[in-house]
Amino acid sequence: MRIDRPTEDDTPRAGAADRAAGAAFPSAAAGNAAPDRVAFAAEYRATVDAAHREHRAAREWDEAVPALREAWEAHEKKWIYPERTEPTVQADIPGAWRGDGGRYLAPDANAEVTRGCARIRELGETVITPTMRRIEAEDPARHLAGLDHRLKGENRLKEKVAERLQLRPELSPSQVLSAVPDAVRFTFVYPHERYADGVGADVRRLRAEGFELTEPLKNTWANEQYKGLNSRWRDSDSGQVFELQFHTRASFEAKQLTHPAYERIRNPETSDDERAELEDFQRQAGEKIPIPPGATEIEDCPREERDG
Repeated sequence: MRIDRPTEDDTPRAGAADRAAGAAFPSAAAGNAAPDRVAFAAEYRATVDAAHREHRAAREWDEAVPALREAWEAHEKKWIYPERTEPTVQADIPGAWRGDGGRYLAPDANAEVTRGCARIRELGETVITPTMRRIEAEDPARHLAGLDHRLKGENRLKEKVAERLQLRPELSPSQVLSAVPDAVRFTFVYPHERYADGVGADVRRLRAEGFELTEPLKNTWANEQYKGLNSRWRDSDSGQVFELQFHTRASFEAKQLTHPAYERIRNPETSDDERAELEDFQRQAGEKIPIPPGATEIEDCPREERDG
């Protein structure tokens, strides 16, 4: 929808505005104090300016998307990449699990992780998700996005556990699984102009619900290749950890658009030449994301909380 920026004649002000905005101002003759029309005009102008900036940010991103999609399609044609296959149980060892890149779980470890994954799903569905839904309902201006993907797949979790156990064999499979930060994950998407205030309000809501930050918020709005804000939380009662990302529509869509590139960058089989092109593609997308007001200044928690 096109939003026109009004001229000065459209702005209520002292004098002519007494008649033009009579319904908006209480009548002094009716016994009310004379309204502060200067303050009203300033608030009106600020609201219109914010709507104009919101519209401009959305337009800038939408205009950039077609070229970014074309660039990714060209990359895929240039670099043939095999489809990723799902890991399968190793046939000669019943109950074992084997994934890509030599990742392996022996039968006992695989059974332990399978039980742990079931527990994560239960807590994610019965504890974390309902609470996040309640928090979402407190501010209809933003919403949870990608809820269908809030639980990481079991095979992906086993990949992470097997990979970590190769580096830390002294740990148990359950210890490694419990430390995976994004086994349960959510994303809030905010209007461009309300991003910073919305993040601060939701951090307070999360804490009020008994969720604890396990580390400071990771602010990457100044990053060239990925813009957004990531956080890791723990439910104080169950101990279940989860990830929460804070995005605008543009930064969320950019994340979705560049996710295949991110996966290829992480793949050890990707060549250095292709990796350089992938990182350049992510930078191209990052340059097109409008940065919301105050986003780069967001710290680990709202200032008023730190000051007590």
